[in-house]
Amino acid sequence: MKFNTALCFILLSLSVMIQHAEARKIKLLSFLLNATVASIAAFSYAQELFDADLGIDQLLMPDADAVMADDPYPGRMSPITSILFIAIAFSLSLIKLKVKPLFIQYVLHSVTLMSLIATIGYIFHAPDFYTLNFVTSMAVHTSVAFLLLSVSASLINFRLGLSGIFTGKQVGNIMAKRLFLLMFAATSIFSILQYFGHKYNVVTNEFSMALFAVASIVVNIFIIWETTDMLNKKDVKKRLAEENFRLVVESVPSALVKSDRSGTIVMVNKQAEKMFGYDREHFVGKKIEVLVPSGVSPHHHMNRESYNKKPESRFFGAGRDLHATRSDGSEFPVEIGLNPITTENGEMVLASIIDITERKKQENIIAKQMIELQLKNEEMEQFNYIASHDLQEPLRTLSNYIMLIEEDYDEELNSDVKLHLKTMDNAVSRMSLLVRSILDFGRLGRNKVLTTVNCNKIVLNVVEDLGSLIQNTGAKVEIKGDLPTLNVYETELRQLFQNLINNAVKFRREGVPPQITISSTKKDRDYEFSVKDNGIGISDKYYDRIFHIFQRLNKQDQYEGHGIGLANCRKIAEMHGGKIWVESIPGSGSTFKFTIATLEYETTA
Repeated sequence: MKFNTALCFILLSLSVMIQHAEARKIKLLSFLLNATVASIAAFSYAQELFDADLGIDQLLMPDADAVMADDPYPGRMSPITSILFIAIAFSLSLIKLKVKPLFIQYVLHSVTLMSLIATIGYIFHAPDFYTLNFVTSMAVHTSVAFLLLSVSASLINFRLGLSGIFTGKQVGNIMAKRLFLLMFAATSIFSILQYFGHKYNVVTNEFSMALFAVASIVVNIFIIWETTDMLNKKDVKKRLAEENFRLVVESVPSALVKSDRSGTIVMVNKQAEKMFGYDREHFVGKKIEVLVPSGVSPHHHMNRESYNKKPESRFFGAGRDLHATRSDGSEFPVEIGLNPITTENGEMVLASIIDITERKKQENIIAKQMIELQLKNEEMEQFNYIASHDLQEPLRTLSNYIMLIEEDYDEELNSDVKLHLKTMDNAVSRMSLLVRSILDFGRLGRNKVLTTVNCNKIVLNVVEDLGSLIQNTGAKVEIKGDLPTLNVYETELRQLFQNLINNAVKFRREGVPPQITISSTKKDRDYEFSVKDNGIGISDKYYDRIFHIFQRLNKQDQYEGHGIGLANCRKIAEMHGGKIWVESIPGSGSTFKFTIATLEYETTA
């Protein structure tokens, strides 16, 4: 092999190896390698074409053997070699630029074909094959090298051209690989046997040709049998898959209607027959507009054309009224999903249709019930307010009369009567506080407003408001870690923290300063807050009871309160999409925990 020829093979091999590199410098190197090969080959062919010597043949490495043999063109590659180098070099450059990849693939296939013809010519000693009507022939090692190089280059775009036939995974590609291997093996064996039989005169030409014809027929019959058997098996699998698909389509609870791009119905399932009241024979071949209400039908083709321009999975009907028409002309609400599918008959649209008549009825019932419930709540709130307000009047009257009796008849009243009046006045005061508590509980959350608030700030404000109580009891309130910034009902959340901290201070152990720790953790989509104390604790049998309104576990003379604070806390937690509970050990303290839903409330502030 000439030096320039070997050099070009090395450079192009490197170019093929680095074709998939993404680095800019590597891409530039690939272009330089291809340009170098194209230049060497072009100058070499130009010398042959114009009968000139540009000194490129022995520029890098003198061809001493050719000089000694009086070769008129020492070191020069053959014209066909130059042309094939130029074809491969330009193809590799265009591959990198992604220009007309199919055309490039065919150029590489032509190089493969020419080098294969030359190689076969050498195998069977047929000079007309490896000279290819050019001035000089292509050497056998050069033809083999071109064969390997062109095949390697064509595998860069292995899904295009002849490469795509053998690398695909469809039935035709599988059959092509099998047939090619069988035919290549059979043809090679018969050709070699015929060649040696003819060369050594083992058989006559006539017998050799007849034997080749018979063998070819037998082999072709065998190949046809193999191919038919494989195709039959594939066809059975295809039919089975189609039958399974049909069964799935028929068992789907939704109505399925398949139509072509012009809106002509080509397939429906049983549910579609039931839903629309048509027999299958009346469906197929009709326009999809027969299922559309008359008021929409004249304009429906415009919607179909719009969908055909950009076919994609879409869903219609949620959030707006969409109707279809039965065979008797009655309309009913539906939800429709459209999906483009590719079939052997072209692009189709598969419509999945759901009758939502019952759902609409239920939604209407729920909507009416929600309105009724809202009215009932408003009535209850109004009743609560009026009842609480009206109950205050007799209590105030009773309190005033007690005060008048004490003032006007002070000297006439003995100690027992004064004690009874004092007891009555205390009871009236407690009753008044309970009535106000009911009123406050009913009003809780009526005018709630979402605000982005830093929970650290809320707790610090609560601690400041309870400053005198905390100072008098020697309590310590600690925030462990950073509390989140959330979108919450600020006034209500402040009240929740205030009730829990106030309870932690109130229900302290005798002689033990309250230690209160407040923290939070992220749990899935919620934030879980905890308020931990070292107080008297709560028995587990009272865990649920303490969150009900007016439920107290201690006597009035032991701890002040009316049993409404924790009920408010539960209402506030539920108002934020969360819940509240307690974990406690009697005599060792309690930990009140509550959650705030972050799906709608959390912010990035």
